[in-house]
Amino acid sequence: MKILEPLKIAFLGFLLVFAFSSCDKIEGEGPFFETGSGGNGVDTSTGAVRKVMIEDFTGHTCGNCPRAAETATSLKQIYGEQLVVVAVHMGFFATPKSNTDSSYSSDYRTIMGSELDASFNIDATGLPRGMVNRTEVSGNVLLAHAGWGAATQALIDLAPDMKISISNTYENSTRTVTTEVTSTFENNLSGTYNLVVILTEDSIVDWQKDYNLPSGQQDIESYVHRHVLRQPFNGTWGDEIASGSASAGTASTNAYNMVFPAGWDEDHCSVVAYVYETTSNEVVQVEEAHVK
Repeated sequence: MKILEPLKIAFLGFLLVFAFSSCDKIEGEGPFFETGSGGNGVDTSTGAVRKVMIEDFTGHTCGNCPRAAETATSLKQIYGEQLVVVAVHMGFFATPKSNTDSSYSSDYRTIMGSELDASFNIDATGLPRGMVNRTEVSGNVLLAHAGWGAATQALIDLAPDMKISISNTYENSTRTVTTEVTSTFENNLSGTYNLVVILTEDSIVDWQKDYNLPSGQQDIESYVHRHVLRQPFNGTWGDEIASGSASAGTASTNAYNMVFPAGWDEDHCSVVAYVYETTSNEVVQVEEAHVK
């Protein structure tokens, strides 16, 4: 593992100040709005590199969840394309409301989010929470956002075990995306490996509660929701691509398609593909590509 650059050291140290165990009211700074992405990660244009996935479990009435989104955005600015963020709206704080002003009426929950909750007991642990490649840190797979930076840094410099490539085609007339995902093992690995392919949408402007704002101003109508899980192409647990063992150089190609419902903005959507080992649930590689 390489020595942390000064920017990474400063940021990871800053994160240690913020460790929240549940969605309780806290004091702090203002709301999060879109600031863009990119950063100073390594060049990912040639060869295989290790990429890391953060699953940010969230909800629009979780007043502490904007802090987790800010953490994810800051890490994305550091690591660039080596980091893939997926915001999974699930549980109590994602339940739509029937308020007279239509606030919090949108439903960003998914069957996949509910099944992940049932498997990892996320909602009962308290939001915000996240998983970094679904790896354990000090015996816990569900991490407060203050721990995401250190967990990411511990993984991101490791040599890659796989390479994933994604090729997308979008048909405007039918609002259909077709994606072809090729997964190639870089090393000999033992275990059973599944490929999961999902669709995310970025820059959704909608309501969000933020406890960092003064009383009476905590309901943000124009909050920018990032990297929102919309739907999987092949279910929560995906398709098996290797069983028992896999040799270096072994490759498989899987193709899927999805018709976009009304309201989804194809210009802000991406396909995310990841491979995980089914016994440990650990993600060994992840990739992301814009639909258009």
